[in-house]
Amino acid sequence: MSTTDPLPPPEPALPAAAPPPVPVATAAPAAREFLLHPRALDLWRWTTWGWIAVLATPGAAGLAFAGNLLPAAALALAALLLALWMRRYLAAYAARFRCRLLLDGLWIERGVYWHRETFVPRARVQHTDVNQGPLARRYGIAELKVFTAGAQVAEIEVDGLAHADALALRDSLLGRGGADGV
Repeated sequence: MSTTDPLPPPEPALPAAAPPPVPVATAAPAAREFLLHPRALDLWRWTTWGWIAVLATPGAAGLAFAGNLLPAAALALAALLLALWMRRYLAAYAARFRCRLLLDGLWIERGVYWHRETFVPRARVQHTDVNQGPLARRYGIAELKVFTAGAQVAEIEVDGLAHADALALRDSLLGRGGADGV
């Protein structure tokens, strides 16, 4: 072939391939996990320590005022040990807490010494309550109560959720987010 020869004719184009099929969303959405509010553990600790102080301080002060210093010191030491034990217990509880909203219901796992798994089918949910005390409201923490149609576990409490998560969980369980759960 010389330099003056025209280029060879192009090869015939292959027929255009059909575009790949668009995947249809048939897979169910993954379970949504609801975590404890970051300040829930602090709130529980302060509440526990407050109750221990309210119950132990008058007793220790009364014993000390009456001249019984050894029993007063023993009561104060017992209150301190109880507060330290509760700190570890609450940390272990928070580490083991799991709350997942599945397609067919609510699954909760919790407990330190006695592990408990609870599953509530959506079809059994009758109504829910979202509660906040004054301190919990200050930090945006809420408690969700789920009432079910059943005799064994008729009320399930999930404490320590963020208020927005408790409302979202409530709405999802009751079918308010679009598709009905039942």
